[in-house]
Amino acid sequence: QRRTPIKWRGDHLKEQIRIIGKWNETKDFSHFSLPVKKGESFRDKLKDLEPQNIFPLVVNVLACFLFMMNNYIIAPSSAYYAEALGCNDALSGIMVGAAPLFAMSSSVVYSYWTNYNYKHPMLFAATLQIIGNLLYASAFSYKSIRMCLIGRAITGLGAPRVINRRCLADVTPFSLRTTASVVFGLATALGAAFGPGISIVIDRIDEFQFKLPLLGDQFFNPMTGPGYFMCVNWIIYAATICFFFKEPKRTGLEELKRRETGQMDADSKKESLLDSVTSSSASKQKIILHDVETKNSLSADSSYCEEDGGSLACDSLEFSASHDEEIDDEPEEKESCCSCFKHLTRPVLICMTLVFFKRVALESIVGASPIVTKNRYGWSIEDVGALQVVNGLIIIPACLVAGYLSTKYEDRLMALCFLSVTLIGMVIMFDLSDLMNYHTGVTYNECFM
Repeated sequence: QRRTPIKWRGDHLKEQIRIIGKWNETKDFSHFSLPVKKGESFRDKLKDLEPQNIFPLVVNVLACFLFMMNNYIIAPSSAYYAEALGCNDALSGIMVGAAPLFAMSSSVVYSYWTNYNYKHPMLFAATLQIIGNLLYASAFSYKSIRMCLIGRAITGLGAPRVINRRCLADVTPFSLRTTASVVFGLATALGAAFGPGISIVIDRIDEFQFKLPLLGDQFFNPMTGPGYFMCVNWIIYAATICFFFKEPKRTGLEELKRRETGQMDADSKKESLLDSVTSSSASKQKIILHDVETKNSLSADSSYCEEDGGSLACDSLEFSASHDEEIDDEPEEKESCCSCFKHLTRPVLICMTLVFFKRVALESIVGASPIVTKNRYGWSIEDVGALQVVNGLIIIPACLVAGYLSTKYEDRLMALCFLSVTLIGMVIMFDLSDLMNYHTGVTYNECFM
């Protein structure tokens, strides 16, 4: 009988796995000729989403957008800001990278905090964003690079990305999990592109001076404007959370628990079925042999106790027998916090490594572009902002193409292709002339100063 090949990629992968499961049980190849059922429409899947969860999801997507915009809005002007504060413009890379660095330390706290509620950690993160952006912008008046870097560090501590991802996983049902992930990624890409675009608009605003309570005279210019702009946005966001946000229903988490419970019940039923199907003759032979061995061992042990009068040996024998009977009744030990590492397979480890190096490549380019373009080509804030807007907008169609091609090709092939593109781009930007010494005594940091 001819076996119908199965296409292992595409929208019907779950149905194909179900067909293979039926074949595994019945060994009947007729299941492969069954027509694949059409999935539910997107409108039908939206009915699975609780109405009370819509606003919390929108707020979390907005927080993701604001944070990414906050990260990249300072990149075009960071080199000029470091120079205005009396430091080498190479510190602009630290100004850009301080937020992601400190976000790693706060992610653990937010992850634990969201086990109880979402509103409080979101308000706390928004408050840190307000303070951090205000310190970053106010550093210009005090000519303090330390104040600027402290502001960026506080901004990183207020990163709400972990809260947003946790809410996405706990609130959305399984039928909409992929759609919610796409929206989350789209908000990330739009925020990364929108931030440099706002810096271009701020660059065209004439500088003016104003006063703030406790901080005194302040300046709004292309270098401090991004900080004040994001501070106002986070204030509006915090007010929205404070007055309108209500705790969502964790339908996704409840659905996951039900699935795990159902899977455990199914596994127990399968085990009981296998036990019942076991040959009775074989089980009887095992029982007879086990009884004979047990009687022989008990008679030998009892004779040893009677001859030697060894009460200690008899007591230990009785303890071991009772211990064997009670060992099954002991509750299972709880898994430790490091038990997740047992699920760290090779594909997962490779994917995590690729994500890490992807972020290193991206952040190195974002942090170095304002320095290189300012000193080598004499670009203005508007020029650097336009470059980063284009880079951010390219991510959107690239993600859409990657999502479509992932249904046609294997993941490892997709990862290899996109990593090759990244490698080619990095090699093109590498200038071998930087390794040569022309004995001119003039560096690129001095050409346009």
